Amino acid sequence: MVHGSCCSSRIVAFLLSTTTPVAAGQRSDTTNAAAAAQLGRVAAEHYEPVFDELRKMALSGDSIAPVHNLTLRRDAIEFHLEDGNLFVGTPVAGRTIAAVFVGQGSVSFAAPLAIERKELRRLLGDSTVNARISAVAFVFTDSTLSELRRQLTFGPRPSGAASPGLLGNAIDRFVVNNRWVSEPTLMAALLNGETNGYFYARVKREHGEDLTLIVDPVEAEAIELLRDGREGEKVQLVSEFGSAQDLADSTARARDRAPFELGSYQIDATIAKGLDFSATAAVRLTARRDGVRWIRLVLLSDLRVDSLRDEGSAATTFFRGNKNPELWVRFDPALRRGETRAVRVVYHGDLIGYTSVTDEMSRWLPIMERSKLPGAHDKWLYVKSSYAWFPRYGDQAANVDLTFHAPKRYRVASIGQLVESHLDGDVMTTRWTTVRPANQVCFSLGELEEFKINDPRIPPVTLHTNSDAHRQLNTFFLGMQSLLSEYGFNDLSFTKLLSSRAPEQEVGADVANSLAFFTRVYGPPLFDRYYAAEIPFSYGQAFPGLIYLPVWTFQTPADSGYDEILRAHEMAHQWWGIGVEPAGYRDHWLSEGFAEFSGWWYMQIILRDNKKFFKHLDHWRREIRSRRRDAPPIGIGTRAADLNERDYRLMTYFKGAWILQMLRNLMLDFRTMNEDVFAAMMADFYQQYRGKHATTRDFQRVVERHLDAPMDWFFEQWVNGTAIPTYIYSWHADSTADHKFVVRLRVRQEDVPDDFMMLVPVRFELAGGGHAFVRVSVHGPRAEFQFRLPAEPTEVELNPLQSVLAEVKTEDWE
Repeated sequence: MVHGSCCSSRIVAFLLSTTTPVAAGQRSDTTNAAAAAQLGRVAAEHYEPVFDELRKMALSGDSIAPVHNLTLRRDAIEFHLEDGNLFVGTPVAGRTIAAVFVGQGSVSFAAPLAIERKELRRLLGDSTVNARISAVAFVFTDSTLSELRRQLTFGPRPSGAASPGLLGNAIDRFVVNNRWVSEPTLMAALLNGETNGYFYARVKREHGEDLTLIVDPVEAEAIELLRDGREGEKVQLVSEFGSAQDLADSTARARDRAPFELGSYQIDATIAKGLDFSATAAVRLTARRDGVRWIRLVLLSDLRVDSLRDEGSAATTFFRGNKNPELWVRFDPALRRGETRAVRVVYHGDLIGYTSVTDEMSRWLPIMERSKLPGAHDKWLYVKSSYAWFPRYGDQAANVDLTFHAPKRYRVASIGQLVESHLDGDVMTTRWTTVRPANQVCFSLGELEEFKINDPRIPPVTLHTNSDAHRQLNTFFLGMQSLLSEYGFNDLSFTKLLSSRAPEQEVGADVANSLAFFTRVYGPPLFDRYYAAEIPFSYGQAFPGLIYLPVWTFQTPADSGYDEILRAHEMAHQWWGIGVEPAGYRDHWLSEGFAEFSGWWYMQIILRDNKKFFKHLDHWRREIRSRRRDAPPIGIGTRAADLNERDYRLMTYFKGAWILQMLRNLMLDFRTMNEDVFAAMMADFYQQYRGKHATTRDFQRVVERHLDAPMDWFFEQWVNGTAIPTYIYSWHADSTADHKFVVRLRVRQEDVPDDFMMLVPVRFELAGGGHAFVRVSVHGPRAEFQFRLPAEPTEVELNPLQSVLAEVKTEDWE
C-alpha cells in the first residue's frame, strides 16, 4: 500500500478525539471591507458565529414566493419547479444562502461518462435520474439567489403555510456531529465572503429515496450525486464527474483552483521519554488570488494547537473545534495575489501509539484465563496518523524539512535525506530534507535494531526490526502451544508461527532483490537511499524512500509466497505511486495494481517459483470472478472503498494486477517466450512519467505505441467494465491429403455483453513432440476458427499461461 492509496482514498478518514476550541489574536479587518460591503458580504472575523448560524439555519418567517414553471440548471443537473412555494433561509454571515421549494416538480441528472451511467444503473437501477419531486432544499454560494429574485416575487408567509423540515435534513448531511462542516468549499465561501460557485441540493423524490446533488468547483470532479449512506455513514457517493467545461478541457487541474499554492513544510518535532509528542510546523503558502483571508488546514484531532502565528510573529485568529480535524486560520491583512506567508503552528498531543502484539493475540482466546497466558513484553511504537500528524494544506506536494528530537534508544527513519545527526545527552537529533517535493510525509520510530544492506546493484538500504520483540513472540507462541495442549486443543499449532531464522536476513533479501529487479526492468528509482521499517500491524505502506512492513512478514515463515509478494509490492511503490503518481483518484490502480503485479512478477522471475505465481493468479481470478456482478469497476477508483473496502482491494489491487498480466501475455512472443516488448513498455511508461503524474489514458497511449494498435476496447472492458468472460470450447481435427491436419476450434463466450472481445491464445500439443501457439479474436457469443497444422494435435488448450482473466471450460465437439 502507498500512502493515500492502499487504505485510503481521495476521502481522508480522520481519527477524532477531544480537543479544545481555541481563538487568539483578535484584530479588526478593514482591508477591502468597503468593496465587500457593496456586495453585502464581508470576510468573517471569527469562525464560531458563522458555523452556529449555518448549523441553526431555518426558514425565514417573512419571505416566501409562489413558483410556477421555473427551471434551474447546474451543469448536468436540471430542476423544473412546476407549481408550489419557495421559502428562503435565515441569513448566514449576513447573506441568504438557502431556499426550500415545496410543491410539484422534477429533477434530472444525466452523467456524460459511460462508466458513471453504469454506476447509476448498478446503484440506483437506472442510468439517469429523471424523477418527480415533492420538495428540494438548496444551499448555495453561487448565483442562485439572484436568479431566483429575478424570476420570483417574495412576500410575507401566508398564514397556515407549511414549514418544511427538509432544510434541517440537508444541514444534517454536511454538519458532522454538530462540530464541523464536511463541505469545506461552502464554509470557505461563508468565511471569506465569496461567491465561489458552490451549489447543494437535497431532493425529496415522490418515489424512491432522497438524493443529494452537489456542484463543488474546487474539486477535480465538480458534479456529485449522493444517496443516504449505509452502515452508519450519512452519505454515499453514487456518481461523480467533471463539469462540462472541465471535460472539454483536458488540461484543467483542480489543484490549481485552491486559493493558495503550497511552498514548503518545516517541522521540528520532539518525542519525550514518555512518548509525549510536541512540534512546531511552519506552512509556507503563496496566494493565487487577491483578498482570501481564511484557509483550512487539517490536523489529527488528537493533537492540540497551543499557538498559531504568521511569519511576522503576530498572533493570528484561528479556530479548532472539539473533536475536529479542521484548523481554520485567518490572515490579517488579507493576502494579495503572489504574496507569500508562513503560518507557524505549535501543537502537541497523543500521536505516538504503543501496542503489544501478544496482548492482541490474547484476545483471540477468550475461553482462557488471562492469568494463564504465557507472558511476553514485546514493545511496539507507531504513528497514529501517517497523513494528518502535522498541519496539512490539501494534497499538494511541497519541499519538506523535518527535524526529530527523540530519546537515543529509539531509532527514527523518515522520508527525505538524512542531512544531520547529533547526540546531546540522552537525546538524538536527526534532520531530514526532501530532494523533491512530496505529499506523502511520515516517519517511523521504535526500539529497533538496524540492519544495513550494501549491494552494488542498488542504493544503500537500512532495515529497522524489533528483534527483541520477535524473541518474545517465539517464547509466547511456545507457551501458547503448551497452554492449548492443556485445554485439549492438540490439533491447533502455534509453532508454525515461530521464526526459524533471523528475520532481517529473509526480509532484507526480498527488499534488496526486489529493489534490484525493479531497477533493472523499470529504470532507476527516485532516491539514493531507502529505509524499511517494521510496524506492529498486518498491512504495509510506502512513502518516498521509506516503506512500512508488517510484523507478520518478519515473524511467519509462510510458504504461500504472500510475504515475498507483499515485501516486493511495498518496494514497487517507489516506482508506482511515488515514482509515477496517479493523476487522480480514478487512476489509483496505476499505483496499487502495478505494485501488486510487480510483486507477482518478482515471485516468478527472481524467486523462480512458477507454482506460487500461478497459484496466486488462479486464486485472485476466482475471487474477482465471484464478485463480478456486485463489485464496481476499477475506473471509479478510490470511490469504491466507500462502497465496499473488500471489493475496492479486490478490483484495484488484484484485478489491476491481472490487467498487466493480460497485457504481458498479449505482448509475449510465444515462439521464444521472450517478454522484452512488455518490459520495454513498462520501462517506457515509468521513464516518461518519472517524477510526474499519469492518468490511465497516459498509460493506454504507451501501450498502444508498443502494440502499434488502438486499445480503447481493452481499457473500456477491463478498467471501466466489470464483465469477466466464460469460454467454453471444443475442437476437432481432420487429416488432409498431404498428411497435414486441419483443426476446427469452436468457442462459446458467456457472462459478458455480445460485443465483448478478447485476443485469446491457443496452444496445440503435437504428436511426436513440439507445440504451436496462435491467438484468436473471440468476439460475440460464438466464434469458430480453422487452423492448418504440420502434425496431429494431441491436445488443444484455450487460454494457456493464464493469459486472460476468464473461466475456461471444455465440451465435446458436436
